[in-house]
Amino acid sequence: MDIVHDNIIYIRDYSEIGGVETYVYELCKKYKDLDIAVVYKMAHPRQIQRIRQFCKAYKHTNQKIICKVAVINYDTTIIDYITEDIWKENLKPGDKRGIYQGIHGDYYNCDYGKPPTDPRIKSYIGITKYICKTFKEMTGCDNVILSYNPLSVEDKPYLKLISATRLSELKGSKRMIKLMNALDEAGIDYIWYIFTNSPDTFNNPNVIFMKSRLDVTRWIKDADYLVQLSDTEACSVAVNEALYRNIPVIVTPLPYLEEIGVEDGKNAYILNFDCSNMDHIIQNIWNIPKFKFEPMQDRYNEILAEGKSRYEEEKNMIVKVKAIKWPVGVKDAETGKYHENGDVWETNKERADFLVENGAVEIVKTTVVKPEEPKVEPVKEETKPKKKKKIDTKK
Repeated sequence: MDIVHDNIIYIRDYSEIGGVETYVYELCKKYKDLDIAVVYKMAHPRQIQRIRQFCKAYKHTNQKIICKVAVINYDTTIIDYITEDIWKENLKPGDKRGIYQGIHGDYYNCDYGKPPTDPRIKSYIGITKYICKTFKEMTGCDNVILSYNPLSVEDKPYLKLISATRLSELKGSKRMIKLMNALDEAGIDYIWYIFTNSPDTFNNPNVIFMKSRLDVTRWIKDADYLVQLSDTEACSVAVNEALYRNIPVIVTPLPYLEEIGVEDGKNAYILNFDCSNMDHIIQNIWNIPKFKFEPMQDRYNEILAEGKSRYEEEKNMIVKVKAIKWPVGVKDAETGKYHENGDVWETNKERADFLVENGAVEIVKTTVVKPEEPKVEPVKEETKPKKKKKIDTKK
C-alpha cells in the first residue's frame, strides 16, 4: 500500500538516541497540525512510540511515497520511491512542492565522506550558516537554504530520588523494587540515583546506579526525597544527612523516628513495612514537604579527653624513607615511580606511616619543618612636627 501524506519526513536509521532523531521529534511536534508522517527503514521501538504522539510512522518496505514535500537526510536512495512529479526536474517555477535534504553533519571537518547530493533535490537545508557555506564549497551546489532546527524547551517536572545504602534485604531492597513499580504504574516521571557498592539488579531505566563515594551529601541536597526503606536502623546517617539539609525522606516506621521529630506528611512519608500504604505514598508524593529540621546535639564534648592536637605539627614533618620490600610492578601513587629496594626519597609523615605499616619502607630520617611566621614590619614611631618660631614683626 502506498504511503500518502502531504509532508514526509524520512530518516533511514531511527536510532535509540541522536541529534537527528531529536530533530525529527521536534519537527513533528511543532508541525503536528499539518498532514505529516515519518518514514524509516529501521527504528528503535521507543522512538516510534514517542513520535506517534504527533503523527503516523511507517516502516519503508519499498512502498511508493506520494507527497507534496519530502524532507530527507543522508540517504538519497529513498528518492527512487517518491512520486516523480515532485522531483526537481518536474517542478515548474514557483512550485512549492519538492524534495529537501537536511545537512546535519559537518562534512568539512569530519570523516563522513563526500556529502550526499542528488539532482532531483529541490534544495539542501543547512542547519547553520557555516554548514551552508562549507556544503556549497564542497559540492558546488547553489540550491542551499538556511533553516535552524526547531527545538522547544520543556519544563515537565520529575521527581529526583536518592538512596545511599547497601542493597541487602535488611536495607529494604525488596521494598525499593515495590516503590519503583508503583511509580512506574502511576506514570510518575522520576530519576532515582542509588549510591551503593552492590551490582545493579533492578534493571529499571529510571534508576541510575552510582559507585559509592564519600561526597554523596552534595547529591542529597539536590534531591526531592531521600529513600531508606530498611527493616531496622539505630539512627540512619543517610536519613539524618537529608533531614539536616531540610530534604524530606521516604522511610519505613523505624522506632526512633518519632524521637528525632520525623512525622508523616511533615518532613517524611512513612511506608509501612508490608507496603500496605503504598497508594498513600504515591498519591502524596508530589506534595513535597517544606520544613526546617532541628539538628540533634552530640555530647562528645563531655566524653573526649582535653588536649591540644599535634596533627598540624606532624603534617609539617618531612620523612626520608628507604624502600625495603617495595612490590614489583607497583607504581608509587605519590611520586609516580616504580621503586626498587634501596631507593631513598622524601615524603610526608602520613604517607611514610602508611608505607611503613604495609612493610614497603623503613624510615631513615624525620625532620620537623616549622611553618614560616609572617614577617611583621616594625612600627615606626610618629614624630611630631616642630613648631615654627613666631617672627616678631613689631621690631
